[in-house]
Amino acid sequence: MLINRTRAAAVTLMAMIFVQVPLTHSTSSKSHVNVYHVLLLLMPLLYLPAVRYLKLNPATAFIATMMGTSLAAAASYGGGMRSTLIVFVAAAYFLGVVFGRKLQDVELRKIFVWILGCCIVFIILRDAVYAGQLGAVYARSEGASGILYMSTGGRNIEASLLALLSILLLGTRVYPIAAGIALLTSGMMLSRAGLLGAAVSIGIAAYRTRKTRHYYLYTFLGIAMMVLIGGLVLSSVIDIPVLDRFNLQAETQLEHKNVGRLALWNSAAAALEQNLLGYGVGNGVPLMEQISGLTFVENNVHNIYLQFLLEGGVQSLLLFLALVLHILFRPAEGQQRNIKAFLLCYLMLAFIEFSGYEAYFWFFVGMFYARTDARRAQARIDATAARKASPLPPPHPDPTHA
Repeated sequence: MLINRTRAAAVTLMAMIFVQVPLTHSTSSKSHVNVYHVLLLLMPLLYLPAVRYLKLNPATAFIATMMGTSLAAAASYGGGMRSTLIVFVAAAYFLGVVFGRKLQDVELRKIFVWILGCCIVFIILRDAVYAGQLGAVYARSEGASGILYMSTGGRNIEASLLALLSILLLGTRVYPIAAGIALLTSGMMLSRAGLLGAAVSIGIAAYRTRKTRHYYLYTFLGIAMMVLIGGLVLSSVIDIPVLDRFNLQAETQLEHKNVGRLALWNSAAAALEQNLLGYGVGNGVPLMEQISGLTFVENNVHNIYLQFLLEGGVQSLLLFLALVLHILFRPAEGQQRNIKAFLLCYLMLAFIEFSGYEAYFWFFVGMFYARTDARRAQARIDATAARKASPLPPPHPDPTHA
């Protein structure tokens, strides 16, 4: 594949979105500034004429509403560094639209393979650097301070990203490699979201390669039940850390210490009792801390639907749910099928993970809509060309010369 400006820009941005190289860290806002943040600010300047590709849809309506809500809420609740997240959401969405319109399916497939290569190189180099302390990299019982993960969100997001990336590679020869790395990494890192994402990815792959729909569906469900029952039996005899991660009792114990997801969700509910119209992007956790008197390590509530309700209000959440339904029921073809599966898997995992402002999610939302618009535009062009190429009907005989 020849490298032109558009392909090079797409590869660079996607590589930095998946392999997040940090530039600086703010302890006050609990946020990282990464290389991809700089790219998201600069790259849109190269494609300003492509603004014409933007359409009114649930995604653009949601982004505009979140911006308006944040500006209105800033007068009462202020704003910090994390308030700028909505700018990066808009930039990622716009660039997804641009590359979705400019790149063909075969180019996207090759780019996704390249991104997998970038991730593999990063993992190999990282593990080589920390060869003497791989327990700190992968085992949750070890400290991981200062260790560089593929995502600045830590080991959980790294595992989830690898599972999501494998979905983009469905139908390619490298898919088994991508799925295997995702499953192995998620298992070693004891990542619940990563294991669920890998299971979804493998399930989709099995379904798409089916001979008969019911045979493979029941086979997949049967194997899943056997693994579950076997795991439950083994966990009652020996301690299996990865199964402990799915134990709700552990979350309850964390809640009693004012940490973990349940503590975050309870504090978010208390904050929502005082305001259902939104505190503004980035203000959710700080306001929760003020109201509850607690201090959280996290900078989000690990549930993007609750996050959008808390920071964007009811109006933003309703638009986001419309976006979810639009993605779910809109037909897809070619690489758009993989992008749709990527987005739906993210939206499923988003009940227990993510902040909702991740650049990779909004980038592929933009690309999803762009692929639909490009397909419709191409269909119109083909129809016009067909009409012009069709031969003229034979003239009717003149009855006066009969």
